[in-house]
Amino acid sequence: MPQRAAFALILAIAAAPLALAAPPSDAPDGYAARWPLQLPADASLTRLPLPAEVLTRVQTADLRDLRVFNAAGQPVPLALDRSSPDTRAPAPAAIELPALPIMAAGQTVSAVSAGLSLRIEEGPQGRVVRLDDPSAAASAPPALVGALIDAREQKIALQGIELDVDWPAARPFTFRLHVGSDLRQWQPLGEVTAYRGADGVLTAPPHVALHSVTLQGRYLRLTWDAVPDDTVQLRGVRLLPEPPQAAPARVAAPLALPEGAARDARVLEWRLPFATPLAALDIRAAGPAALVPVRVLARQQREQPWTPLARHVVFSLTQDGQMRHSPALELGQAAWREWRVVADDSSPGFTEPPQVTAWFEPAQLVFVVSGPPPFTLAVGRADAPLARLPLNSLIPGYEAGAQGKLPVASLAAEAARPPASAAAVTTTVVEAQRDLRSWTLWAILLAGVLALGGMAWILARQLDKPRSAARE
Repeated sequence: MPQRAAFALILAIAAAPLALAAPPSDAPDGYAARWPLQLPADASLTRLPLPAEVLTRVQTADLRDLRVFNAAGQPVPLALDRSSPDTRAPAPAAIELPALPIMAAGQTVSAVSAGLSLRIEEGPQGRVVRLDDPSAAASAPPALVGALIDAREQKIALQGIELDVDWPAARPFTFRLHVGSDLRQWQPLGEVTAYRGADGVLTAPPHVALHSVTLQGRYLRLTWDAVPDDTVQLRGVRLLPEPPQAAPARVAAPLALPEGAARDARVLEWRLPFATPLAALDIRAAGPAALVPVRVLARQQREQPWTPLARHVVFSLTQDGQMRHSPALELGQAAWREWRVVADDSSPGFTEPPQVTAWFEPAQLVFVVSGPPPFTLAVGRADAPLARLPLNSLIPGYEAGAQGKLPVASLAAEAARPPASAAAVTTTVVEAQRDLRSWTLWAILLAGVLALGGMAWILARQLDKPRSAARE
């Protein structure tokens, strides 16, 4: 009986490290942080923009440890949307420019070519553009062969051009656009074939699509295919500006650097408690007048060498009565845990530790509201399995941007914190960082070895007793 108990104890101790190493079940209590959710009424599909307090608890670089659980503890189907939202502002109003007729004596429209010269004449009837051709008969009446638009003052990028024009009905009509800066040399810009029926209904509008083209300092020349009896009246053009596109709103998380983060005035080190990739890092120097060239390095853990990422100039300077700070350092998507900022040897370094802010690209969860309420957002599990679905599999008839039309969920009022009062994320000192799980495993293994040795000694003592009795 003592032998069986000893063997059972040995097996239990040997199995302890394996039990600790096994991943826990996918349940809410397996995640380090949880928040109750407030959902829109009568929504079966919703989206949840992720605030900084959630992104700074993520423990996987691909954000796979994000879950939404219902009241039964079941994860609901979800997808991660990291696409940039459409932040285009309404397009500016169209710019209307008049068309100047291009006349040629005795020429059909097909005679217009790059070898002909243009000149602009000012007269009581306004400006007229003439096409000179020495071979034309002087007695032939002038013919309209095209139109000229003065676009030299237009600095804005364009997405298209609309023609304000009348042309013979029931026949396709092709308009060609060229650009030039001196009325002699022209480069093709685009063309469009327009059509309207005999009843005047427009089925193919005269619209030329452009891709952020700028016409500053150039003229537009329009020509078309026609016969002498055709009547084409081009009144002008409408330039369609590109709508301005603002950068997507990033999520900011101020970092509270720990005591001891500054090794000296030149070296600053810290470790992040989250794995969410950084889009940018804002290093803001303290004081009214500071300029420090720095190198930024990073690594995943302290056993690895530092990887150089970028050079940057951190400054805070007063100019024209206003305080100006250096822009944030763009990082793309840098999923590093340990960071080091080293001041250049030619500078005095940091007189005070700078203020550091992490910036994240916006992300949101799209999930199905399935199962009983309430629902809980959970995050913070480094070994979480990938359990999300493709975005287009959640939205029936998915089209690009459809997720932006879904109703919005949020953290419950008692769990949410206003952005203005968001607490700084506490970082840790690089040297003090230890992998607690690894130390725990090693401690259990050592205890197991000692216990096995003790059990072996006890068994050996018990086996020696019968032998000693037999000798006696």
